[in-house]
Amino acid sequence: MSGEATALELFGTEQPVAERRMLTAGPLTVILEDGNLRTICFAGIEAVRAINYLARDASWGTYKAELSNIRISEGEGGFDVGYDGLCVGPQGRFSYRITITGTAAGVLTMEAEGVALTDFPTNRTGFVVLHPSEAAGGRLTIRHSEGQIEETVFPEPISADQPAFDIAALTHEPTPGMICTVAMEGDAFEMEDQRNWTDASFKTYIRPLSKLRPYVIGKGARDVQRVTVSIESNALAARGRTADEATLTLGGPVGWMPSMALFLDSDDLPAAVEGASLLGPAQEVIVRFDSARRHNEHMLRKAAGFAASIGARLAIEAIFDALDPRAEAKSIVDAIRSSGVEPSAILISPRREFRTRPSNLVPADERPISDLVSALKATGIDAAIGAGTPSFFTEFNRNPLSGDADFVFFGNAAIVHAADDLSVMETLSVYPSVIATARRLTASRPIWLGPCTIGMRHNPYGQSVAANPARVRIPAAGEDPRHGALFGAAFAVGVAAQAAATGVDHLVIASPTGSFGLLGPTGNRLPLQAVHAELATAAGAERHQTLVDHPGIAAIAYRFGDDIRVLVANLTPAAVNVSTPPDARLVGVLDETAKLTKPLHNQPTLEPYRSMVLQCQHRL
Repeated sequence: MSGEATALELFGTEQPVAERRMLTAGPLTVILEDGNLRTICFAGIEAVRAINYLARDASWGTYKAELSNIRISEGEGGFDVGYDGLCVGPQGRFSYRITITGTAAGVLTMEAEGVALTDFPTNRTGFVVLHPSEAAGGRLTIRHSEGQIEETVFPEPISADQPAFDIAALTHEPTPGMICTVAMEGDAFEMEDQRNWTDASFKTYIRPLSKLRPYVIGKGARDVQRVTVSIESNALAARGRTADEATLTLGGPVGWMPSMALFLDSDDLPAAVEGASLLGPAQEVIVRFDSARRHNEHMLRKAAGFAASIGARLAIEAIFDALDPRAEAKSIVDAIRSSGVEPSAILISPRREFRTRPSNLVPADERPISDLVSALKATGIDAAIGAGTPSFFTEFNRNPLSGDADFVFFGNAAIVHAADDLSVMETLSVYPSVIATARRLTASRPIWLGPCTIGMRHNPYGQSVAANPARVRIPAAGEDPRHGALFGAAFAVGVAAQAAATGVDHLVIASPTGSFGLLGPTGNRLPLQAVHAELATAAGAERHQTLVDHPGIAAIAYRFGDDIRVLVANLTPAAVNVSTPPDARLVGVLDETAKLTKPLHNQPTLEPYRSMVLQCQHRL
């Protein structure tokens, strides 16, 4: 290896990683992190993913609470935790006191007593309980606020809307022979399927969305809430595994590598042109065309020239007002023909898609996306026509396309709700469910997946993305410092591995420059550039099966001439010794300058959030 990476090289920020402390009460274990609980296990089996107490502002931004007076005590029979929290922002101030107790009998209680120090406008303040996404399809018993019992299941396809309402308690089986009940007090709770945003959980939250929001907690008003987890089990304890070891095995051909596309905003076009020689290849450049921003044929001509300079075709994401499909289609096609550009594809993005809306709703006076597809095809334009959303899978799931589009598209962002390192990497596990649900909605049309990034390109749920001048880990930020660091490169390998395994046609993980760029603000290559170049070079190649016995290692293998090349990433904060095929040769380990460096030894111990490239002989 090239030595231990610094925090800045790993994460793009010197913000310390949140301290995580394991608390134990007999077979009950929990992790305390930033005052909240996660990875709640019994006999080594995860029963609840997290219990968080948080405050959201009027734009759904999450307050970063200041914690004080932290007290932790542990004994043979259990543990106790207490602390004070303070949320301060331009909209108000709110304080609270948390007490947590856990016992060896499998009972965990977290109680909050809050008080508003000023009038405090909020969309939600209180407890959120996360059940693991792996519970999908499993039995679920709901106790409602009036005591009624409902027998149901966690949804298997991702639910566009809330799968459960008016919740007082939830009971499920984390594993056969184990019963976990989570009781919630303070108000009615309801559940949403957070896999819509690639969060690896089903979220049960206080205060139904049907109630007015934002609402105001009046100055001096007190609020008491409680969550109690009770676990009973006759299941065998989960078998331990060696966390720092993994075995990578290669299989036969299983498909093809996706094409790689870069997304481009016209404002970033000059910087993209300037840095073109450093970007590496791509199959497509997708430029956004919006007549409301005075985009015209001149911009398209410049974008096409840039795309050609990196060996890519130009695709056009056209923003439609969806009021007069024929006139709007004609206007866009006229601009394309005037530019002399021959686009490979046109992606139809209705302007309404930039804001969230209820399921199966087309605003009054607007036309469905099927009419936009038909109008564009009627112009005779020689390009593939895609229909989708410039926002996230959530909006695609709530309002799936209709009509005769040639392909569909949507993106994902990893920090809509949570921004800690573990939550970001956990989003990767949800991609198979996202793609499977999309295929059910679209008769298995080809999927252009992306942008798939850590930060949010825009915020469909608030006034804007969260500002991040300090370059730290915050939810809903447009700029996340990890994007340009080794962490961001490893995340991209994880995205690519999942996207390829689920058979997406095109993958979009970056823009040329800017907050989501392959190049940094000084024009330097970022680690992500090396990952993107490797994937773009492999586009269309025969993909080979990879088997890895460690959930924190992502791998993707593809034909490379007469050999097989493998891109591997460690998605965890711990070093992992990766056992590779006997004939595998280490090409290099990705460093912070986007170079593949060759260590002295060939048996790689892959350091935290590092990526490497292997090459081995092709087996006929």
